[in-house]
Amino acid sequence: MFGRRKRDDAARVEEAREAERRALFEQLAKRPETVCPFLGLASDRAGYQPDPTGEHRCYAFGDPAPLSDEQQRHVCLERGYSNCPRYLRGVLVIPTEELEALRRPQPHVAPPPPPPPRPARPPRRRRSLLVGLALVILLVAAVGTGGLYLINPNFVARLITGRSPTPSSLASGSAQPGSPAPTGSASALATATPTPLPTPTAGDTFVGYQVGVGPQPYQLFTVDDAGNTTRTVSTSFSRFSHARVSPVTASNGLRYWLTTDGGWAGYAYIKGQSGSFQIRRLYRGADGSERAIVLPDDQV
Repeated sequence: MFGRRKRDDAARVEEAREAERRALFEQLAKRPETVCPFLGLASDRAGYQPDPTGEHRCYAFGDPAPLSDEQQRHVCLERGYSNCPRYLRGVLVIPTEELEALRRPQPHVAPPPPPPPRPARPPRRRRSLLVGLALVILLVAAVGTGGLYLINPNFVARLITGRSPTPSSLASGSAQPGSPAPTGSASALATATPTPLPTPTAGDTFVGYQVGVGPQPYQLFTVDDAGNTTRTVSTSFSRFSHARVSPVTASNGLRYWLTTDGGWAGYAYIKGQSGSFQIRRLYRGADGSERAIVLPDDQV
């Protein structure tokens, strides 16, 4: 039993050694035809350098033997290595199939194609001219807008912000006979912008009241002479806007602001019920420009 185990162990060792030997010869067979298969490095049997070096050793037989630079240059790294006495002695102990593998020429490997040429970069001068032209255009536009603002600031403000709100309404309640129905957007007498108008000065003429609304929901009402609300309309505006209104105090003491122009003419704004709005006194100067004062909350 013990003898059989020893034979099995010896067989496994020999099998591993043979596999290692075949793997080595497979690596050696991949070398160029100009490199001797017995040439190796002191630290690596299968390794080699393309030029003479003191690390090269000859593994043809016996212990690895050092080689002179001249021997490496004219024999080991040239096709003439097959006439070397050490090579001829070494091949005598190599099995036939392994020797044929060493002598089998390797297929030619084509070098990789060169990388594609890089696209030509545009001239820097042309790019600089384009950038300069863009800056000149921006400068001219800025100067033109500034000059227009100095001549007519109200026109520039209206041009930027617009004046026509876009309401959407849902009416409820019963309409009073003869009451106008909401048919469109409210018109603004002043610039539709949250920016306040200049403060009136001496000599300005009072022209009326305006209600100011913003982009949010509102409740508008129709009110009879007794101060009862007969119709309620839910609406919203797409931007800040103003419309002319008149202050009204009903017989029951209800104070409201009645819209007198635009699509919401005849509808009232009531403090605490319509939403967040402002009332301002509108003046017109001698030059035609508009000025205003926002009423305090206790006067709305």
